[in-house]
Amino acid sequence: MSSFPAFRLCGRLLQPAPVFSTSRISPLTLRPRPLNQERMASNKVEPHFAKGEDAAQLGPDMQTLLQQQGWALDADGMGVTKTFYFKSYFKAVSFVNLIASESSVKKHHATMTVRFGSVDVHWTTHHPRGLTQKDITMARHCDNGAGLMGAVEAGQGLKCGPGP
Repeated sequence: MSSFPAFRLCGRLLQPAPVFSTSRISPLTLRPRPLNQERMASNKVEPHFAKGEDAAQLGPDMQTLLQQQGWALDADGMGVTKTFYFKSYFKAVSFVNLIASESSVKKHHATMTVRFGSVDVHWTTHHPRGLTQKDITMARHCDNGAGLMGAVEAGQGLKCGPGP
């Protein structure tokens, strides 16, 4: 199984899900869930930190991400999401590659959806399930990387579809 995250371009999976030879594991259960509105952006739920994480220590860092840096909790409070916008497809893909490189080093991978002018990023920890310091650290890395890649405000990114 590949250690790279699956990438989507305007809804199309660019890296196919792995096929397993064992009959005990269904390939459908191992595919990453696509980002959608039900899983995205909800600050009505409380953060759910993973077992073993110090909520008192991570709480202020999480609040900074949510209130000052534009991240949002996912629907179950176990992950954070944010959409980054870029003026070119190349910059969006370069941003994804920057995140993928650090993800490989940290052995912590996001679910990312690539569009022509934006990238949706979702961080969560699967084992143990919930938010961890790794999610917060990688979210900050995304913010720093977006600045390096020339991220712009929503509405200023390249649009998917025919040109002028």
